Amino acid sequence: MEFNLFSTAAALIAAAALTWLVLRFFFGEQKAASGTMDVSGKRQTATITVKGGYSPAVVSMRAGTPITLTFDRQETGECTSHVVFGDLGLDAMLPGNAVTDVELPALPAGEYPFACGMNMVHGLLKVEGNASAGTDKLHPLTASAEAPMVDSAEAERREAAERTKEITSLTRLVAIGTVLTLPVFIVTMLHMANPMLVPHWMVNPWLQAILITPVMFYCGHPIHAVGFPALAHRSPDMNSLVSLGTSAAYLYSLVTCVAPQVFPEGSREPYFESVGVVITLVLVGRLLETKAREGTGKAVQSLIKLRPRTAHKLNAASPENVEWLNPANFTDMDIDTIAVGDLLVVKNGERVPTDGIIVAGNASIDESMITGESKPVTKTTGAAVTGATVLLKGDLVMQATQVGANTVLSQIAAMVARAQATKAPVQQLADRIARYFVPAVMVIAIWTFAIWIALGPAPQLAHALITAVSVLIIACPCALGLATPLSVTVSLGLGATNGVLVTSAKALEQARRIGTVVFDKTGTITRGVVDAAADWDKPSYEQDTVKEGSREAIAALRARGIRTVMLSGDKAEVAGRIAREVGIDTVICEVKPDGKAYWIAKLQRERDEAAAKSADGASRTAAQSRTLIAMVGDGINDAPALAQADLGIAIGTGTDVAMQSADVTLMSGDLRGVIKTINLSNATMRNIRENLGWAFGYNVIGIPVAAGALYPFTGWLLSPMIAGLAMALSSVCLVLNANRLHGANINVGAADSTAGSGNSTADIESAGSAESANAANITGSTTSNAPHEPTIIIDDRTTLNPTNHVSDQSNNPTNKENTMDMGMHMHHVTPTDGKTATDPVCGMTVAVNADAITREYEGKPYYFCGEHCATNFMKAPQVFLEQ
Repeated sequence: MEFNLFSTAAALIAAAALTWLVLRFFFGEQKAASGTMDVSGKRQTATITVKGGYSPAVVSMRAGTPITLTFDRQETGECTSHVVFGDLGLDAMLPGNAVTDVELPALPAGEYPFACGMNMVHGLLKVEGNASAGTDKLHPLTASAEAPMVDSAEAERREAAERTKEITSLTRLVAIGTVLTLPVFIVTMLHMANPMLVPHWMVNPWLQAILITPVMFYCGHPIHAVGFPALAHRSPDMNSLVSLGTSAAYLYSLVTCVAPQVFPEGSREPYFESVGVVITLVLVGRLLETKAREGTGKAVQSLIKLRPRTAHKLNAASPENVEWLNPANFTDMDIDTIAVGDLLVVKNGERVPTDGIIVAGNASIDESMITGESKPVTKTTGAAVTGATVLLKGDLVMQATQVGANTVLSQIAAMVARAQATKAPVQQLADRIARYFVPAVMVIAIWTFAIWIALGPAPQLAHALITAVSVLIIACPCALGLATPLSVTVSLGLGATNGVLVTSAKALEQARRIGTVVFDKTGTITRGVVDAAADWDKPSYEQDTVKEGSREAIAALRARGIRTVMLSGDKAEVAGRIAREVGIDTVICEVKPDGKAYWIAKLQRERDEAAAKSADGASRTAAQSRTLIAMVGDGINDAPALAQADLGIAIGTGTDVAMQSADVTLMSGDLRGVIKTINLSNATMRNIRENLGWAFGYNVIGIPVAAGALYPFTGWLLSPMIAGLAMALSSVCLVLNANRLHGANINVGAADSTAGSGNSTADIESAGSAESANAANITGSTTSNAPHEPTIIIDDRTTLNPTNHVSDQSNNPTNKENTMDMGMHMHHVTPTDGKTATDPVCGMTVAVNADAITREYEGKPYYFCGEHCATNFMKAPQVFLEQ
């Protein structure tokens, strides 16, 4: 090729100018649209159109006033079917071609990003100004708890129906695209192989244009209807790249039909077959991905499908003196019409229709679908029953206590949905790259075209077009966006079906790094049976018995090198006996009611000091890399410790306050659920690493190959059709790999274990006082199979140092991300010589001053350590005041 300095310079200058325009367009400052106050003057509103992106993409609101965002979704498809506020732990479903209101509480000033469920379309809520008194203390993570309750089971059904509709539509488009594209593709390939194999009229570009034009505009409409608006909204995605690439190829081919003389010799061949094949393959990929994504949520969906659609409502005010098993005495009702207080008949072999209590009869019930525990439970009059569980034997009459969104089943689905709305820390890198990915691909395509047109061999224009289009089409930003959320979605559902409810993706990621597990004794390791001779106001548990599974769980933890600690208010003799029975490493006994959080903070502090000392030493061992401290508890007084721990694990049979302070809830109360949680975390992170490796590797290798990097060595250029096939299959591979988690066995090590095996039983040495204990000997020591003798520490402090009660969470690198009003988020003020009060929820001493968090009940003010305790108090004040 003859080198032309002028044309080369012109091409490179044009590429530089286009690059500047692309960067300025996508990364320039976007003007925020301001919200407006509604007619009541008490709520501000804004309407956001969802069509290939969010318009406006940036919304400005005032601090201190509740917010309603109206999402007008003018499209269908998987991508924008959800809007996720990651910082608020809020995931709202947006039905296609419908208007949905998302209500948020009064938020403090700050920026709250939101994105589609596939993390490809992004928007920003800016809250500005000063909040009214009290609002500035609201932590944004409480938003999900204050939002109106939604029947997540019903939402899952609606989403499944929309997905089925999308599959039907995509199937039709794929069929039409295949029928119209296949003749053009086959004829073109045969003509390229040997022009004598097909008649000349069959390769007429006008005939190809007639066949491919419907594919471009009708079959490709779902792609273009999202892709081009996304460009206009400055949030381009994979659809944008496909739309740009196919449009360039289609227009080029159309010009070769209308005015071929415009192009130089050798560059007058149309590429209609590439347009048709790419669009059809993209639709095939979307169809396969949508079908595969059905499986990512199948665990929770399978739970929801267990709920019966009808219930037998008793036609009497009481089951007494009524033959309630006689069909004449009950009426079949739709489950959605059942109200609290209704009496329902449940017969042998049927599923319990909703949550309630037994008022007549008894039964053996299979609760495995809720708790993960396969052993049936016998229940009689007065016992609570959970919706969707199965009566294996017996008949009963129950009174409905919770219906709709308030049932355990719906709350499990809601908890999983909220957890899916959060982001794992490992996703942060992918998110940062995804923000710049599509503009970067467009810039690469521009420079690819410029370099080939300026420096490439003849025919330069044809080569430049092929390579630029291939770069646009082969890039797959969805692979980066989907790598982590898909695995998290499957894992959270898998955990739910095994009785392990994880409240955030961050907790799911961090559970694998647990190095120490601290257990409450009463009600956690033991059954919590009060001694018969004990006073009602001073219960004792000296004859308490160990729960089934406690020995096995603790032995399994020790076998993995995870240290076990027990906190107890009991005397040393009682606590030591239980510790020996289950194999606990270290016992801290006679702990004051508000002292558990102190010991968790002490363990964390001394762990950090030990880690700092070893920072300059040799490389860390596998055991030393597991540094997080988990707390397992069930009572109200465990709530501060659960919040303080790096990972709080609540017993599902315990108090609501404990569960709301935890990152993980074990529904069955079996401590072997801790092993399941760690196994689930390990399996999830392994799957995420595989997905991220594929997503990065595919794009890092595929884009240079599409740009023609191999041409100087092989003379080979990637066809846009092959690029389209690769892109279509890339996301499908991620979805299929994530679905492999359904087969993960998280019960490994949780089924049975040999007590006494294991290592890393780091002891805490007492030097006459618990204050001088070496509470976090991370390096540990090796244990044998000999009878285990725990180290016993007596908490002999008469008072606690309030400043050490709760460590500064802002300096904690493992600061937790709780999403159901789960975090304590302490605003604990160290009491001085002034007036103090006791938090009626957690028992902590707080200062009474202008900064105190207060609530009024029956004319009396109460003071709290944080918004979390205040919120829980107002849910049921009488419960806490009766403590």
